Amino acid sequence: MTDYNELRKKFPAKKPVPRSKAARAAIKSIAREYEMKKAALTGGAPVMKKGFVFYAVVVIGLLLVGSMVLSVCGKGGRTPIPLKPMQARKSMDSLAIALGRFKFHTGEYPTTAQGLNALAAKSFAKKGWDGPYVNHIVPDPWGNEYVYETRPEGGHPVLYSKGPDGRAGTTDDVLPEQEQFEMPFRDTSWTNGWAPYRLRGIVVAPDEETKRRVQEEMKRYDPK
Repeated sequence: MTDYNELRKKFPAKKPVPRSKAARAAIKSIAREYEMKKAALTGGAPVMKKGFVFYAVVVIGLLLVGSMVLSVCGKGGRTPIPLKPMQARKSMDSLAIALGRFKFHTGEYPTTAQGLNALAAKSFAKKGWDGPYVNHIVPDPWGNEYVYETRPEGGHPVLYSKGPDGRAGTTDDVLPEQEQFEMPFRDTSWTNGWAPYRLRGIVVAPDEETKRRVQEEMKRYDPK
């Protein structure tokens, strides 16, 4: 009969699988390393179980990406437009429209000598004048007077703010949109039915009686 002890020596029993927490973690680590090496050899992506480590890596990655995005946006994002240049442009456009209305009524812009103050005058010795066209003239946002000059060859006058540096003819000057000078002629709703200067005295009517009535009505708006 074979001795049982001899059989145990010849065929030892398998060691039981360790059940401790540290042993399980070691096995998982070996399994991950195996999957990583397998992926490197086969070209596939490593398989990662979504445990605590997985979510920690994801969160850290998102934080890093977010910080990079914020950094890029902070350096290359849209720069806010300064307030004073915006105010100056708005004033320029308003003055250009007022100058257009002055010309609409009188047939020409104020002279260089008359300046922008002609727009705020309470009375003005000019045929067709119906001002004031602005309440008052104030300096630009940097405390400087606006530049205004008429052109000898005609056309829109020279109008601009000297900008932050206070010097005329530099790159920071603020100019109005040129079409603002023509706005009163394109949209005459502000006139309440007034005819522009170039059409004053021209009456088209179906008969003489209507023509005389219209002419009398026009005298109210264009006194001699």
